[in-house]
Amino acid sequence: MDFEMCKKAFEEYVKDYDQKEENIALKYHHSYAVSELMAELAFRLQLSKEERVVAQIIGLLHDIGRFEQWKKYHSFRDSNVDHADASCIYLFEEGHIRDFVESNQYDSIIEKAIRYHNKLSCPKMNAKESLFSKMIRDMDKVDIYKQTAIHKEQTFDCDKISKEALEEFKKEKPLKKIRDQKYESDKILVQLAFLFDINFDESFDILVETDNFDLYLSTIDVKENSEKLWKKIKEICFDKINRGVEK
Repeated sequence: MDFEMCKKAFEEYVKDYDQKEENIALKYHHSYAVSELMAELAFRLQLSKEERVVAQIIGLLHDIGRFEQWKKYHSFRDSNVDHADASCIYLFEEGHIRDFVESNQYDSIIEKAIRYHNKLSCPKMNAKESLFSKMIRDMDKVDIYKQTAIHKEQTFDCDKISKEALEEFKKEKPLKKIRDQKYESDKILVQLAFLFDINFDESFDILVETDNFDLYLSTIDVKENSEKLWKKIKEICFDKINRGVEK
């Protein structure tokens, strides 16, 4: 496995897109950030050198469907397309995976990891497919906290929040996708609830060490009437981080 080949092909691929466009630049940098996080997690999980390269490749290619989506819709709205499925169509159905990876040895692992990185849950897989799928789901979330903090302004208002979303959050359950939420405060809960779908203690360690979660919290504008509820929500979050993955 050759990450440099994958990286070179990725750079050729993104030449077709305007890097001055904020959304394209965001996905470009997110792709590399997740690739680096995947390499770090693979190291901490003591995977082999080759498996670390597989992890890097998955990280770099996991959102390539976003570029394909932008080409067609000039938008990243999830209502337009499932970008993980779009990634797999481009890479595997159309055969472009060979542009990035010479060997087909890890195709099943790469395909499963990319296809299910954004789903609410994963289907039954073999051990290796499950491992890498859990890894990309974790590291994608770690960088999403940073990207959201940098690129979005969000306001938390307890008067504009769904009772159902709040109750599910208090039960420490992952919430449905952001597009399914009625209020902006619900969307904040969706992202905070990423914590309830972290698969490795090492992922929590990386989350803390990057400061991405604290950065995300610091950028949310909390209405004065919502400070009490916000404090409780943060307590749930940090308690989960401190407990880590419950075996």
